[in-house]
Parts: sequence; structure tokens; C-alpha cells
Amino acid sequence: MTDLTVNELKEQMSNIEITQAFQDDTIESLQKTVAIQHQEIQMLQKQMTLLSDYIKNMKEGGNIRLPSEEVPPPHY
Repeated sequence: MTDLTVNELKEQMSNIEITQAFQDDTIESLQKTVAIQHQEIQMLQKQMTLLSDYIKNMKEGGNIRLPSEEVPPPHY
């Protein structure tokens, strides 16, 4: 094993601290991104539920027909 000087050890320690600082920033950024995406997913789930309920209500009201029940357009 090579003997390291005090200055080399200080430089290595400094590089480790710099790397850790970048990693901390990256982790914080990723946590913020995950939190935002979680909120967006919750909003999309609510919208899907609303749309699903709307479509169910339309089917029950008779406003939506199955494709086989549809009359072809006049140009056919």
C-alpha cells in the first residue's frame, strides 16, 4: 500500500465531500420530482374516475349506443 501524504489525504477528502454534495443535491431534486409526479398521478386518477362515472351515466341514460347498434352515415 502506498503511503499518502497529508495533502493527498486532504485532497481525497475534499473530492469525497464535493461528490457527496452533488449527490445530496441530486437526491433532493429527485424527491421533489417524485412528490410532483405523485400529485399529478392523484389528479389523473380523479379525472379518470370522473370520466368513468360520466360514461356510465351516459350509457345508462341511453345516449351512447354500441357500435353494432349505430346506423351507418348517409353516404354509405
